[in-house]
Amino acid sequence: MLPVYTSEDIAALPADSRIRLGVIGNPIAHSKSPQMQQVALDAEARSCRYVRLLAGTGEGEFETLLQLLAERGFIGANVTVPFKKKAFAAAVQADALSTLCGAANTLVHRENGWHCFNTDGPGFERAITELCGKKLSELSIAILGAYGGAGSALCCQCALSGCRNLTAVNRPRPELEQLHRLLQPHAAGEWRTTTFDSPDFRQAVESADLIVNATSLGLHAGDPLPLEASRLHPGQIVYDIVTHATPLQAAAAEHGCTVSDGLGMLLWQGAIAYQHWFGSLPDTRLMRRALLQA
Repeated sequence: MLPVYTSEDIAALPADSRIRLGVIGNPIAHSKSPQMQQVALDAEARSCRYVRLLAGTGEGEFETLLQLLAERGFIGANVTVPFKKKAFAAAVQADALSTLCGAANTLVHRENGWHCFNTDGPGFERAITELCGKKLSELSIAILGAYGGAGSALCCQCALSGCRNLTAVNRPRPELEQLHRLLQPHAAGEWRTTTFDSPDFRQAVESADLIVNATSLGLHAGDPLPLEASRLHPGQIVYDIVTHATPLQAAAAEHGCTVSDGLGMLLWQGAIAYQHWFGSLPDTRLMRRALLQA
């Protein structure tokens, strides 16, 4: 097994290869998905392997890889940055969340082509419910980094789940207003968008039950906090979708918040993807253990 497979590597696989699933991205060598998914496959004695797939970012390279995967009998794939929008565009059928946000992270190959799903949103909701025992519809939520990456999918999930109070926060850009117009028909209560430099942002942080960091801040050592920690207080939940410890998580804990990294979301989006491939949820206890050991 190679640490990463390219299109050329997939094309060279023997006809009896057990490689039938993978995660597509660029870069992709860091992905923890193989450890998590393979242990679930092995526990159910499924005769297939799950690998990392590196797609080129040039014109048509992602689509060429998908065609190759179909020809090689792949069951499906997970998709990560920067290909989630391309995954949606390449599908012949999409679920409600993928359609709303225009991005997908799970593909299933069927007779008529690729079907796409977005399991980031449902995975996020399962992780939050697991953490605090409440549904998204019961919480006042502020999502930082609302446009781009996973942030827009989380906002869309809040819309589909009937969240009554949501503040979507981002740097100033035209897409933020577009996101507001997209989600407004689904709003069940008070929805607003704002920017990091606005007084509304500070008020949203102070009043939120759940604060979600979907920005890239925290990925690298030395990153600043995405908010003023002094505005946090006991009783709040701070959910950081980064899967390792960050200064934000430490600061939130110091202020008495319930704190979590993004490991739960990673786990559940993967488990729900598995359900789309095989029809039933895998053993999430085994998957969680594999993630913690990765």
